[in-house]
Amino acid sequence: MAKNLVKEISAGLFNNNIYVSSFYSCFRDCPSLVSIPAGLFDNNTTVTELGCCFQNCTSLTSIPTGLFDHNTAVNSIGACFSGCTSLKSIPAGLFDHNTAVTTFESCFYVCTSLISIPAGLFDHNTAV
Repeated sequence: MAKNLVKEISAGLFNNNIYVSSFYSCFRDCPSLVSIPAGLFDNNTTVTELGCCFQNCTSLTSIPTGLFDHNTAVNSIGACFSGCTSLKSIPAGLFDHNTAVTTFESCFYVCTSLISIPAGLFDHNTAV
């Protein structure tokens, strides 16, 4: 499979896509992607699938605070950041508003640069 050549995500990229239900594998295998713009999914309130969205983005070093705050209908975040080997931190409260999620399976699998996981990261995810 060819690698995706995306190096940068434009702020507001999905602002007009208010009815999107899935971002499954959207940025998967983007080894040059270094960052995610804050508010990327803010207008996508009906999205239910974020699985593998950033999988194998090996240059990604951080996740913006509140990235999924407006995605209250999402039910799958499985393997979302799996293989992000340069990811160093996870913002506190990343999943606080995602109470419908039923799977986080392999969400941070092979994130070998992670130093710590915020306390209470999954405290609001009682359906899991």
